[in-house]
Amino acid sequence: MKFIVIGLGNFGSTLGLRLVEDGHEVIGVDENLSIVNLLQDKLTHAICMDATDEMAIQRLPLTDTDVVIISIGEDIGASVTTTALMKKYCNTKIISRAISPVHHTILEAMGIEDIIHPEAEFADQLAKRLIVNGALRALVLDNKFEIIEANLPANLQGKTVADARLREKYGISIVTILKKQERRNILGAKVEHNEVTGVPRPETVFQPNDILVLFGKAQDIQSFLKENTL
Repeated sequence: MKFIVIGLGNFGSTLGLRLVEDGHEVIGVDENLSIVNLLQDKLTHAICMDATDEMAIQRLPLTDTDVVIISIGEDIGASVTTTALMKKYCNTKIISRAISPVHHTILEAMGIEDIIHPEAEFADQLAKRLIVNGALRALVLDNKFEIIEANLPANLQGKTVADARLREKYGISIVTILKKQERRNILGAKVEHNEVTGVPRPETVFQPNDILVLFGKAQDIQSFLKENTL
């Protein structure tokens, strides 16, 4: 896929680099020349420009892009102006970053359906990781249920999904199993990523370094991880 990321601060640059590592084309845009120079050999393209400049925006390959991500932080005015210009000239998917409730409301009023709050979302995930000992990543679905990634406990290595009896013993389900794989990105660098193996079958055997994606209540997942990592 082809992405345009506008705003190459910590969030925007990290997102752009991750997309490139996953094999996508990324055009990064920022008005800070130092940042652009730093990333020009790491992204597909890095452009130094003012994204609030209507003439400059029209020079971007908007018709040849799948997703535009407006990741400008701190400057709400620049974010809103850039979003307005994208709404005017871009017919593809637009994702905008909001840095406050008021900012979110403005973007919503502009018709942006996909609004992200990376700081708040990371804080929620970090809090859950700290609460659920052994969790690598967490996605809170509501006040009761969540999806958590966790390393396979050593005592389950070599056992099958049926042998583990997670649903019967803990009331939790294995959504899938992630396996670490190594490949080269479009820049030729070796990167490690987690490969989804699909829905595990009862006879699926757990292997060392497997990462379990678990669904259930936080306290039930906590009980499973605690009992199996002592």
